[in-house]
Amino acid sequence: MPKIENDETKYLARPAVIIASVRSGGTFLAHCLSNHPQIFCDRGESLHYRSLWHTQLTLNRSKLLFCLTHMQGYQVSMCKLIYQQAFLREVWDYITGSPAIPVIWLRRENTIRQAVSHVLNQAARQGNIKRPQHTFDRVESICVELAPERVLRVARGLLEQDRRARKRLKPLAPLAPLALTYEQIIGPASTLADEATRQICEFLEVRYVPLGCELMRINPQPLAEMIANWKAVRGAIEGSEFAEHLEGC
Repeated sequence: MPKIENDETKYLARPAVIIASVRSGGTFLAHCLSNHPQIFCDRGESLHYRSLWHTQLTLNRSKLLFCLTHMQGYQVSMCKLIYQQAFLREVWDYITGSPAIPVIWLRRENTIRQAVSHVLNQAARQGNIKRPQHTFDRVESICVELAPERVLRVARGLLEQDRRARKRLKPLAPLAPLALTYEQIIGPASTLADEATRQICEFLEVRYVPLGCELMRINPQPLAEMIANWKAVRGAIEGSEFAEHLEGC
């Protein structure tokens, strides 16, 4: 770890990144890791064009990413990137430089729940429904109609993005990505699941401490309670390649 000014308390942290599919718990994971005393982890979507970092700094993406992954005074310095940000040429070149930056790869096993969450989030951004993207407060349940074909189209798109991500991330060296899923990291009462916490701490070479944050799940209820035309949506899913994902929906 490089020292600065011969002061043992001033050093640059080891860089790392979270590369996450949309609506897969990446923000939750970033919040939890930011509460580790040896880790700096930006809690937002750092390279989003509306992020505080992006609007306040006149740096290109790779330089901004360097700043976020080399914070002073921590063991590890990191941030979260979604696929479309991570795989931009200048960003990917930085991540896969020599040596490659350690990556925690986060995706979601239940693609149907992920697709529904993504569709609802898009509707909220467009002002069609009132729903926060992330929140520290409990959110009231909703029940809306969703076009079955749209849910399937989004699910297929998300699955294809995961496939492409796997192909890109597989050859990273010298350290293979730590692959985790939303279902593996979510613990009880807004905590990071203990087994996932231990894997992450070992991967990042920091001491184990239990982790959690105050973020609330926005759509915890079964899909049958969220989707007004659930019978039609369920029928479309049953006739698709996602039929097995109905378990746990």
